[in-house]
Amino acid sequence: MRLVSFGPRGNERPGVLVNDSVLPLSRVMADIGIAPTGTIRNVLPFLDQLSEGIAAALERGDEVIPLTQTRLGPPITDPPNLFDCGANYLSHLAELGAKAAPKLPVMFQKPRSALAGPTDPIVRPLEVEQLDYEAELTIVIGKAGRRIPAEHAEEHIAGYMITNDVSSRDLGEGESTKFNAAALFQLMRAKGWDTFQPTGPWLVTLDEVGSYEDIRIQTWVNDELRQDVYAKEMIHNPYQIIEWLSATTTLQPGDIITTGTPAGVVAGMKPPQWLKAGDAIRIEMTGLGQMHTPVLDEQDTRVGAVNGSDG
Repeated sequence: MRLVSFGPRGNERPGVLVNDSVLPLSRVMADIGIAPTGTIRNVLPFLDQLSEGIAAALERGDEVIPLTQTRLGPPITDPPNLFDCGANYLSHLAELGAKAAPKLPVMFQKPRSALAGPTDPIVRPLEVEQLDYEAELTIVIGKAGRRIPAEHAEEHIAGYMITNDVSSRDLGEGESTKFNAAALFQLMRAKGWDTFQPTGPWLVTLDEVGSYEDIRIQTWVNDELRQDVYAKEMIHNPYQIIEWLSATTTLQPGDIITTGTPAGVVAGMKPPQWLKAGDAIRIEMTGLGQMHTPVLDEQDTRVGAVNGSDG
């Protein structure tokens, strides 16, 4: 299944992709005993029943909405937690000048307000000059658990989706390679702005993904290929990340966990070509679809601001 959230920002409804259309899930959810006002997060523990309900809905001819007639939001609009993993590809560490790989996953959290849909614009804040992209394979938890051993972690995964972990490199993130508490807080600030976590276009359930190792991660900026790697090159794989996180906290259905980015980001370029208004980013991952996100500048609405500067 390819699960989606569709409709106006902040008022998305749960659906499933059927060819090039969206089948709304509210009636299906009601049929299997889930509140029809719920979100994709609410259906994750019931995927087997949901699959049967979708088949029944298609057989009875429930109405579908063409993709061209609706907006897709982030597949998981209301995650209990939004965990990000950093420093998880040797190639990325090398391009940033780090000399050693971390022995354990490097994790931080983002606010939910950073989430955006797969075609929503990334808005460069007034304070940011060094704007960067980071394509990341992303786990969505489907079954709750704590102290989950790596060999059983797959049982807790609902599926995978694409994330762009957008970053402002000029807001203290240069300290992040030290991996201390102050640096990790700066990471949250550098990466936690509104619109800095586009996800989608859909959540692909585990039964359709196959091995995560075979997923090819590619990023284009204005049609120039920048990132191209297979997920098997991660330092800490998704199962190890789940084991490490769940030792501390009970993971919940709908939790989002990114797995780090490979080499090819702007910060590794000489000279860097920071993202600017008018740029277009395309991220594609094997079996997970594509995200197309434009970059816009934030409009200066501060009191006293004149023509984009303080007056």
